[in-house]
Amino acid sequence: MKLARILILLLVTGTLACQRDNASVKPKDDLDLLYQRFHGKYKIISSTSSQPLDVNFDGVSSTNLLSEILELNNYGSFLELQVKYPDRAVFLFTQFWPEQYITIYSGPNSAWNGRDTLSYNPSYLVNYANQANPYRFSFTDDLSQILVVGNEQADQIRWVKPESVLVEPKDQLRLINKRRIYTREGVKEVTITTLYERFTMTT
Repeated sequence: MKLARILILLLVTGTLACQRDNASVKPKDDLDLLYQRFHGKYKIISSTSSQPLDVNFDGVSSTNLLSEILELNNYGSFLELQVKYPDRAVFLFTQFWPEQYITIYSGPNSAWNGRDTLSYNPSYLVNYANQANPYRFSFTDDLSQILVVGNEQADQIRWVKPESVLVEPKDQLRLINKRRIYTREGVKEVTITTLYERFTMTT
């Protein structure tokens, strides 16, 4: 009887110790929690610009970029979060975005570099390529925001890191980006708000 009581006491003590250990782990440091909630690929639900733009050159300006940039509706335009690898903790943020490549057929360079001012010309050829640069990131203590770390080696015009990433209800992610976009009115610098929703945990 005494042995049974000792075993029960040890079991209860061990259970309480495990509960204390689990309670001491902050949500942002709980890799299993982060993996289940955030790891995976996210599709675009909506994307709006801070001012109306005519990016598809149909004569109608709109803040709805899903209608202005059809490539945003493609599978290739997605956000990927890697929050855990089997052997080590890794936090990588990659936002694939359709970058504009414009052939201008004149000057020392035949293509727009994304930096220079460029007036609209109907003879210019506009192509898109879904590209990205990976960034490291972390979570705030309450998991309400994702903090993306800048990368000095990354292009400061293309593949830019977001200004902010907010975690919305149902763990949707709201990204704020500043981008330069070639439009019917020439190059515009705008703020873009894009809402993402996870569609797979496979990366």
